Amino acid sequence: MKELVVLRAFFGTIFVLFIPGFAWSFMFFRKDEIDWIERIALSFGLSIALVPLTIFWLNYLFKVKINAFNCSIAIFVLIFIPIIYLLLKKTISHSKNASKKNKVANGKGLPFPKNS
Repeated sequence: MKELVVLRAFFGTIFVLFIPGFAWSFMFFRKDEIDWIERIALSFGLSIALVPLTIFWLNYLFKVKINAFNCSIAIFVLIFIPIIYLLLKKTISHSKNASKKNKVANGKGLPFPKNS
């Protein structure tokens, strides 16, 4: 039973103090802009800043009660906001690149008139 408590505390700590900041660190810095050690340190700092502020503002503005379930939902939202943003950004940039390639392939994207 004690092992379960230790595992729960370990994974809870990672869930609260690391994962939200890790997800948000990719919003601020691209994959190769900072080292992994810097990203890990930044992840802890961002999580320590974001999680309590988010829960505080949810309680203050929307009168959301602070309990384990609501805190977990807030943390999941904090984790998935940057993930969804980055996936949408990647999808949109790929679709823009594909449309540019189609324009060039069709002769519409050329800066000079097409010879007939």
